[in-house]
Amino acid sequence: MKAAVQYAPFDVRVEEVPEPSPGPGEVKVKIAYCGICGTDPDIYDGSFGLMKAPWWPKGPFTVGHEASGVIVELGPDLVRDDLHVGQRVAMNFRTYCGKCYYCKSAREHMCEHVTNYEAGFAEYAVYGEAAVYPLPDDVSLEHGAFLEPVTIAAHCVDQGNLAPGKTVAICGGGTIGSLVLQIAIRAGAARVLVSDPMPEKRELAKRLGADWVVDPLKEDLVAVARGYTEGRGFDTVFECSGRLEVAAQCVKLADKCGTVVWAGVYPEEAEIPFNPFYLFANELTVRSTTLAPYMFPRGVKLLSKLDLDPLLSEIVPLEDIAKALAGRKTSTAVKILVKP
Repeated sequence: MKAAVQYAPFDVRVEEVPEPSPGPGEVKVKIAYCGICGTDPDIYDGSFGLMKAPWWPKGPFTVGHEASGVIVELGPDLVRDDLHVGQRVAMNFRTYCGKCYYCKSAREHMCEHVTNYEAGFAEYAVYGEAAVYPLPDDVSLEHGAFLEPVTIAAHCVDQGNLAPGKTVAICGGGTIGSLVLQIAIRAGAARVLVSDPMPEKRELAKRLGADWVVDPLKEDLVAVARGYTEGRGFDTVFECSGRLEVAAQCVKLADKCGTVVWAGVYPEEAEIPFNPFYLFANELTVRSTTLAPYMFPRGVKLLSKLDLDPLLSEIVPLEDIAKALAGRKTSTAVKILVKP
């Protein structure tokens, strides 16, 4: 079968590899679509900090984790009885051990013995049965490939201390920012501002329900934001751009006792200067998001409720994956799906 294999930074090749077979407790899926995540370009250029984690596979390795597809084979010794050949599914790319300290302490995403199934840029892939989620009849396979980013956005909103009537600012109008926007509104956000330098993404934010959009390259974001909030700032601020300077700026966008959620991925070696007294005096909460523990069942239910079509910018063939990854950081696209 054909699969994208990364040999080194900037070296991803689509080549013939052995077709996988499911082992005990595993399911084989014919991949329909796999989304290009915001972390995939960082993996492509070798800058993604988690590539140093002990569970990260040594090169060459397969890539791609926002996948949907159809079950073609069930491995032996499955515990579940709700999976069958021909079923349309979307997948988590991680299976947790359920036995380590973090799994038993309600922090499965910090699992010490995680199994990583990052192989969605391929014709076929296998997954642990716990990581496979049947899709409802009213959810397409294209939309199914949004499941993993939807779980991230929903987890962000959970972390944001949202309640009906609160105000929200979102920095970054890409996939996660657009999903956070929709979920925050459904969680009761009464006023939402979205900041993004790309006009296409600002227009998308307005279409999806943002009350205000800001071009941070042409406007003083903090001044504009405080102007919209009677000088107070926002109850919750989400940083979804992955830019260090924006992560620091988000603190100044928050109202007193506000919550800032960093949902971006930043360079491992980078540091952000903080004024601890400012945090103390304003009683701010600053949180970060890495994965989405226990969120996939909720994510499946959200798929049919969110407006996902405007986020889907392009579908590219697997053969063009290297080109798509190379151009992703400067692209105006929101979500690109890869079709094997």
